[in-house]
Amino acid sequence: MTRTKQARRAREYISLAIVASIIIAALLLARHYDAPLRRFIEENPVPGVFLYVLLNILDAMVAPGATLPLIPIAAKAWGRIPAALVTTVGWTTGSLLGFLIARRWGASAVRKITSYDRVKRLRKYIPDNLFWSVVLLRTVLPMDVISYVLGLFTEMSWQSYLAATSLGLLPSAILLAYLGKLPHAYEIFTLCLGAAVVAWVIMAARRKSA
Repeated sequence: MTRTKQARRAREYISLAIVASIIIAALLLARHYDAPLRRFIEENPVPGVFLYVLLNILDAMVAPGATLPLIPIAAKAWGRIPAALVTTVGWTTGSLLGFLIARRWGASAVRKITSYDRVKRLRKYIPDNLFWSVVLLRTVLPMDVISYVLGLFTEMSWQSYLAATSLGLLPSAILLAYLGKLPHAYEIFTLCLGAAVVAWVIMAARRKSA
């Protein structure tokens, strides 16, 4: 492995470690400040919705998973379905912005936002039937990566991308909102995060040995 590849892989590992650290910190903070945050959302519905959507937009563009700890708070404040709908709006808007940035400004802009190496590696996995594949992929892949991959390397229209993304994200948002209202929501989210980290480590090890 050349020094350039080693440096790129090191940067990727560092960026993923930073995202994981942010999510863990967010989980701890959300659990500690659950009651005051929920009270703020209930007492300030319009600013609460605006802030929640804004944070989910940023989540979808640069730090996938960072707002997961807020879903239990939103589910308790608004109910499961409203929380799922608002979450879907935020994620979908951020994903569409990432798609449009990649489509309009290309690889140079993507490099400034996320790991271009990860984006480039996924190019070979772009399927033929884009619409329904995007619906499926949206349930399993980090939100930032798929947005940039499809914006850079496909001719998919933004209207089709918007529809497929919202259809794919809504079931996940409903499931997470349902889990968020359970008594041990934060413990469940922590276990899910741990499973995701283990899966990523296994995939990274297999990729390295391939």
